[in-house]
Amino acid sequence: MTFTSRDLRDQIVTATDASDGEYDVDAITEEILEKHGAVDVDTLDTDEFWAIVGKHATT
Repeated sequence: MTFTSRDLRDQIVTATDASDGEYDVDAITEEILEKHGAVDVDTLDTDEFWAIVGKHATT
């Protein structure tokens, strides 16, 4: 199975929905795609992932 940008976006939605705050999921997805391609978020460094998420907080 090929991992797609849609799969990545779905994982980001799941992660951000489980945390406090609101986030620009499209911007998070775009940044991860630019840096890493369409990857499973579980393969990313946890601190890096949440730093990217934090940069795109909307509240």
